[in-house]
Amino acid sequence: MRARLSVAASAIAAITFLCTSSCGGSSGAPAGPSSTSTGPNACGETFSDPECHTITIGGTTRAYLLHVPASFQANVGALVIGLHGSNGSGARFVATSQFSVKADQAGFAVAYPDALVSPGAGITEWNEFFNNSYGASGPDDSTFIRQLILTIQASIHSDPRRTFVMGLSNGGFMAHRVGIEDSDLVAAIAVVEGTVVSPGLIQNVPLPRAAVSVLMLHGDTDPTVLYCGGPNVASQEQSFNYWMSASADACASVDTSDPICDPQRNATSVSAKRASACRAGTEVQFYKLQGGVHQWYLVPMNVAGQSPFNPAFTAATGVTTDDIIWNFFAAHPKG
Repeated sequence: MRARLSVAASAIAAITFLCTSSCGGSSGAPAGPSSTSTGPNACGETFSDPECHTITIGGTTRAYLLHVPASFQANVGALVIGLHGSNGSGARFVATSQFSVKADQAGFAVAYPDALVSPGAGITEWNEFFNNSYGASGPDDSTFIRQLILTIQASIHSDPRRTFVMGLSNGGFMAHRVGIEDSDLVAAIAVVEGTVVSPGLIQNVPLPRAAVSVLMLHGDTDPTVLYCGGPNVASQEQSFNYWMSASADACASVDTSDPICDPQRNATSVSAKRASACRAGTEVQFYKLQGGVHQWYLVPMNVAGQSPFNPAFTAATGVTTDDIIWNFFAAHPKG
């Protein structure tokens, strides 16, 4: 099964700009905090923020949008990388996630890179583990994200201990890959409606280079990325167990021994699971979105009788996807 992100029409309509895959402009380093200028940017579009930039990796020009709020403080402010889903773009993810609003509130920078068009799928896709739509010569998206992080860090002087990656759907798969292969740079990842590997077998996934904190949010009625997986789709149970294992974060404590999914691939009653006392002070957290589907939720998810719902969400954890992710990131810098 391949995840395909369908962006709501209202979200698409809400965005009035779209950066092309090459940005059509300079490949120079990103500027500092965003200004109020409304002149044409590197994309050839007219908008002030987020700014469009390009970076060349292995001879291929890659595009990304960068939002640096006025409240950002050099050497202190965090950097978040947001990965869109299949058939998406960084610009669409700006609208879908509304994470730039959270960045303005909390004072961190956020970048929204673009995936390339997969020849096999005919749409934009990240080259997550075992993606067969690119054939034998797929892009090295892990190196792209790595160089993107280093480039932005050098430009805006973000705190290297506070670099985070989040993703939706196919972007969530890629967030897992970045968390594994670039975990020496990344403090924590957050995955919404994704899994460690799809397609492919989780036992074939390599081990992370370093410990990294992991947050997973997944709807139990998601028809696109099945909650309890399939023959070549890792379940949320398998993903959680991968990260808390002795070979990964080596967590010494888990708050419940009950599984997220049973052997018949049915969801259990477990609505939240937390592994702590992990290597380098990391944690692994999972939340079931009861009644949730393949979507990034901007509405409160702690209201009983509404979908999605999870009784564990509070003011402390956050009740919307954005708040839950940022609260997790803020509490989990690199050890």
